[in-house]
Amino acid sequence: MSERYRKFYDEYKHKLFSYLIYKSGDYEASKDIMQESFTRHFQHYGHDAVISPALLFTIARNALVDHQRQNKKFCIAEDALPQVAADQENSFIAKEETDRIYNAMNRLPEEDRDILSLAVGGLVYKEIAATFGLSLANVKVRVHRARNKLRQMMKDEVE
Repeated sequence: MSERYRKFYDEYKHKLFSYLIYKSGDYEASKDIMQESFTRHFQHYGHDAVISPALLFTIARNALVDHQRQNKKFCIAEDALPQVAADQENSFIAKEETDRIYNAMNRLPEEDRDILSLAVGGLVYKEIAATFGLSLANVKVRVHRARNKLRQMMKDEVE
């Protein structure tokens, strides 16, 4: 593996894993899909002049869909939700808040959920645009609107 590809791997492994764990809720499956995605990407495109993060995420998204079809898992596992504090009360509060966010996210259209989760995961808008075949301006607008919808849903839920 070239030094250039190793840097690419180091830069995107956490972003890709975060996206996969959000989408699948399965830690082990996310690790496997991440590894498989990097392997496929490297075998087919790792030696190209331009290494494409958008292509990597497309490969990962397709591998995740294949995995979900095979295992018929479409829900987020409770165990995958992050625990913010060791204290039980704080953990419970954090879990409730996380559940509220996930429930609100699940009410967004699927493509908006994917775009927003990639943006929150740290993928730059240009790469998200390439992944979904959208313009950069369209991605910016969709992320902005998805965040606003999410805020409004969270606000409405409290009232």
